[in-house]
Amino acid sequence: AELDTLSIQKLLCISSVCGVGIDTVPIPGDVSEKSLASLILDVAALACRWNKPLSCRVFPVPSRLAGMATSFDSPYMCNSSIFPVE
Repeated sequence: AELDTLSIQKLLCISSVCGVGIDTVPIPGDVSEKSLASLILDVAALACRWNKPLSCRVFPVPSRLAGMATSFDSPYMCNSSIFPVE
């Protein structure tokens, strides 16, 4: 069976019924400006459509690719997989 995983797009869909947006999601350090701009525009469009404040705070992780694990050494950060920006 195929494992259904969480994605930035799914987080954005969840944002339509909550009030957070995309908040400190780790993304590949080599993300393109175009992909990042697209994501920010998607969040802005959703915020406008539902007339609610939504954030778009992503966390580019240098030298890491989508699917790799983070290795933060901080009590304030939670390790997870790096999300692809599509």
